[in-house]
Amino acid sequence: MAKDALGHVVTTESAATIAAIDIYTADWIGYGTRLRSIFEAADADPSCALVNAQAAAVHMALEAATGFAAARPYLKRARINARNASANEQMFVAAVVAWSNGDTAKAMTFFRKLVEARPTDIATAKWAQYHAFNLGDATAMREIAETILPAHKQTPEAWGMLAFAHEQCHHLNAAEDAARRALSLKRAEPWAHHALAHVMDTQGRVDEGIEFLTWHSHTWADRSIFIREHNYWHLALLHLDRDEPEEALKIFDKHLWGTWPEFAQEQIGAISALWRLELRGVNVGQRWSPVVEQVLARWHEHVLPFHDLHFVYALARAGRIAEARAFIASLSRHGEGDERGVWDGVALPVAKALLAYAQGRFETAADLLGPQLAQLWRIGGSHAQRDVFVQTWIDAALRAGQTSAAIDVLARRVEARPTVRPARRLLNDARMVPHRIAMAS
Repeated sequence: MAKDALGHVVTTESAATIAAIDIYTADWIGYGTRLRSIFEAADADPSCALVNAQAAAVHMALEAATGFAAARPYLKRARINARNASANEQMFVAAVVAWSNGDTAKAMTFFRKLVEARPTDIATAKWAQYHAFNLGDATAMREIAETILPAHKQTPEAWGMLAFAHEQCHHLNAAEDAARRALSLKRAEPWAHHALAHVMDTQGRVDEGIEFLTWHSHTWADRSIFIREHNYWHLALLHLDRDEPEEALKIFDKHLWGTWPEFAQEQIGAISALWRLELRGVNVGQRWSPVVEQVLARWHEHVLPFHDLHFVYALARAGRIAEARAFIASLSRHGEGDERGVWDGVALPVAKALLAYAQGRFETAADLLGPQLAQLWRIGGSHAQRDVFVQTWIDAALRAGQTSAAIDVLARRVEARPTVRPARRLLNDARMVPHRIAMAS
């Protein structure tokens, strides 16, 4: 047995394995670019259950069927050798196996137990938060971060984890405090940048958010594709809120599409950006075509409901109605037996609403989507990411003549973010509709 940099026992005799685990830990929590090195380490040390389970986890984090397939040989080795591993290593293996079987709630339970038993294990805490996020459990995200913080008060990434968790719990002041603490320890902490982007977006601090993200954007150049593109996605949205769609399009072309088109997160970011641009009346040209081709290459995977809803909309928006309907049918079959009821209870009606919206059946879209707005947290994703569904409902409701309901929601949004001109303009336009009808009659 040996110990990693955090003092955790690893059942291995290989110094190279320990070095690889230390790299994996640093780059998983810090969004580095060396995570793939864990695969070589696992291949070189097949009898080490932990490093093979970690390799499987990294593969599955691609959120694609190909990633789950690539994880299988590592999972097999991890399970076979777990009998010789420590109790903590066995629990990590059990968590990853549960995840591979589609039971993310069980996986999170195992990850959380391990973090509670070993608060120094920030890499496992990051996995626990990852699953809590995908399950829509913001409270669990915060509790996980709070569990490790006493052991990681000088670790900027731990403060970044706490910051985003607080933001998802609507604790905006606490989120900003934690993010600022992270940046005081390490200016180039991208997850803290991300948490502050959320806070500034939620509070309508558009100019400040653009300045902040632009000022720090050069520090993302050597970070992973996910965090680099996702932080630029936030910057693009802020430009949209400042009535600068041309800047958002420039960010899309330079930073949001084309680096790794096969990557699920790049697809989701691109779909979401194009969707929002069009909701603002922007002509995005032919930018949908290559994105939809990537969706067609991976449909029916059903890895995450949040992803599926973006894929359905992309297909429907591109006019691939037969494929969109087949996707929805496949989604419905996948939801059979889902004890949480997320796939059938939330994802399915929202998917049908998005298809109706793309087809111009706005009343149907509004009627299907409206009742689900309060349940959207269950599909995972952040508040900012899920807001596209709210924007779509508002547009559908206005087009369907459900003006009063849309005005009520718009008024609350403008009150929360009074500096965002497009939202204020939309509210004013909506309020004029009854007046115009009265004048016409």
